[in-house]
Amino acid sequence: MRISDCGASPHADAIMREIARYDLFEHVVELEAYGFTVVPPEKIRSADGFAERLRDAMLRTCEKRNGIPIGDPLTASPSKAAIDPNKWDVLEEDEVFVEAATNPVMLALVRWLLGESAILSGQTWIIKGREGRTHALHSDSHGIPPGGGSIAHMCNASWLCTDYAGEEDGPTIFAPGSHKYGRATLPYEADMETSPIRTVPLIARAGSLAIWNGATWHGSLPRNKDGLRITLVQNYMRTYMRPQALYDRTVSAQLRQKYPELDRLVGRPLYPYVDPQNVDGERVAPFIHTGTDPYA
Repeated sequence: MRISDCGASPHADAIMREIARYDLFEHVVELEAYGFTVVPPEKIRSADGFAERLRDAMLRTCEKRNGIPIGDPLTASPSKAAIDPNKWDVLEEDEVFVEAATNPVMLALVRWLLGESAILSGQTWIIKGREGRTHALHSDSHGIPPGGGSIAHMCNASWLCTDYAGEEDGPTIFAPGSHKYGRATLPYEADMETSPIRTVPLIARAGSLAIWNGATWHGSLPRNKDGLRITLVQNYMRTYMRPQALYDRTVSAQLRQKYPELDRLVGRPLYPYVDPQNVDGERVAPFIHTGTDPYA
């Protein structure tokens, strides 16, 4: 018996069929048990050279926006101050960012966490050179108070564009199971030098997808080698959350027409009563459905 064929839970059924289609059941279990999972390149089904194109697009965009040369990512060592500014909202800089935002394997897991109405909230790069500092343990579910419930309110879907081969690469670290605490870290838990929280490093090849519940505590280790660690970070949210970018108002009609999945992700993300004098009736019912079905 395949329960998703019974038709009793149409939103969950649709997501389960996508999970089965892409062989993602192990990753769903890891998301539930640990709060994060890593999908290897061979499961992603992206076009050939996707990770390299995404890496190069981030470097070009950083150079253009910040007026700096970066050079060979295997040997480059730009300062954090030079590469960190102007790094948000890259969607329309290159169509590879749209490919990253609409990858169907990734979206199956995003929708498992956030339901079918999940929206794209923002994209940003992390270009990390040699640096000796850690990034404190934290939650990404900002604005959700303690006791925020058992569901994910947002998630992080990050494309790794360079190898995370070991701790010397300065990888992201996770506190497995911390998404179940339902709160952000306290100061003594966040400080990597004193925290009693056990963590594990993210070890994966370039082209992998790391995805985690926004409530999962995570940070990063120092990078102690030459060259750059390059990652595209993507945030997805439930419709009641406040997105970082109002893509429904900014993304070109041509791009939305070319990528129908993108139109679904950005076309109707806001609360249906934005203008109380002109309520968008088409938004009301799907928005209300999420009150009774976390997969809607």
